[in-house]
Amino acid sequence: MIKTITTVLLLAACSYANAQKVQILDRCESLDDKPHQWFSDGSPTKLNSDHKEGSYSISSNGYKPERLRKIYGQSFDTGVTQDNGFISFWFFIEKPELLKGSGQVAISSAANSNVDAYGYAFGGLKVGSNKLVAGWNNVIISLKEFKDVKGAPNLAAINYFRIVLYNLQDDTTTQEMKIDNIRFSSDKTQLEIVAK
Repeated sequence: MIKTITTVLLLAACSYANAQKVQILDRCESLDDKPHQWFSDGSPTKLNSDHKEGSYSISSNGYKPERLRKIYGQSFDTGVTQDNGFISFWFFIEKPELLKGSGQVAISSAANSNVDAYGYAFGGLKVGSNKLVAGWNNVIISLKEFKDVKGAPNLAAINYFRIVLYNLQDDTTTQEMKIDNIRFSSDKTQLEIVAK
């Protein structure tokens, strides 16, 4: 009996420890207030009941490159380094074929994509070898892949997130994009588990 209880407690402790390996930047349950509100250039952001976690996602419906951006009022400690960390989020794209295949995911500790920032090229609409598909995509990117480094970004004080995606030349067709559950971890397996 004591052995069984000990085993159960050890399993529970391991599960709790693994859950703590995932740091959540944004559950995307609120638009928040200005100046820390979700923003999309040329398109209002809104809460959307189509979601992957919680009750809502954040959505925009436009064609201008800056699809989703948020400046956070408080700095966030990701708990990872560029060498060992991953960023992950759910990303919905309605019509990937309308996009040029260039863009960027950016995070910053200076509330600006050009200062103390990491940038990841969303080129070819691929994350590693995985192509983004119409609908929800579980995006997991190693921070080692964030090759565009400006200044000295501090992963213990992130306060900015942005997705930029360019349409095909002269195409002004709007489409919906959504984001949910932005998180960091040094354990890719935990990010894959959280996403299921």
